[in-house]
Amino acid sequence: MGRLDRLLNKADDYKEAGRFEEALKELAKAVKIAPRDPDVYLSYALTYDAMEDFHSSVSYFRKAVELNPEDPYIWTQLGITLSRMGKHGDSLRAYNAALELDPEYVIAKWHMALTYRSIGLYEDALRYFTECRDSDADIDYIKDEIGYQTGLCYFDMGWTKEALFEFRKHLEACPGDTWAHMSVGNCYFDFGWIDESAAKFKEIITLSPEFIPAYNALALSLAEKGWYDEALDVLRTALKISPDDETVKDN
Repeated sequence: MGRLDRLLNKADDYKEAGRFEEALKELAKAVKIAPRDPDVYLSYALTYDAMEDFHSSVSYFRKAVELNPEDPYIWTQLGITLSRMGKHGDSLRAYNAALELDPEYVIAKWHMALTYRSIGLYEDALRYFTECRDSDADIDYIKDEIGYQTGLCYFDMGWTKEALFEFRKHLEACPGDTWAHMSVGNCYFDFGWIDESAAKFKEIITLSPEFIPAYNALALSLAEKGWYDEALDVLRTALKISPDDETVKDN
């Protein structure tokens, strides 16, 4: 391993440990050794992204792309940072650039789907989620999340039956996913199955007594049945757990 690789590895270790200033010092040494190496600018970009200095991150990603425009990974990471900035159109263009280089690059498809969902283009999101599901790529976090994200798409589209199917299938693989259990309860509520939704939210509270969204949802279910005193008791309990939670106060 050469000196440049050692510096980049050390910078990455510092970044992962949250020691960003030390990471930047190592990268300053690296750029003096290899001022035209795209990996140096990529490391800068990823470090600034971790620091949530997105403008600096994008600047370094663009320098890395300029030096190595044929790398779909760099384009995809640029798209992720642009999406975090709310620049969804620019992020989609970056993912498209990655997919033009490698049409089967599943990480770009995954983030394309997430971005489409975040801006309400659910059919486009579902198309890319489906392509991710059908892919041969063995990426654990995508396999773990694909059912849940697909379910959220269906739910946002008003396809509650399809959403419930996806959430239940996801929970077979990830039974401890609290948000997926919440989504099942929300489907019950959407169907008008108020007893079932209340039971599901109570189950979540039993398993995760500090999970405030379940208290809010349970209170809404109880209020839907006309049990206003019980709903208020639930919200008072939530406020004892999280006195400054504005969502509880709003309810």
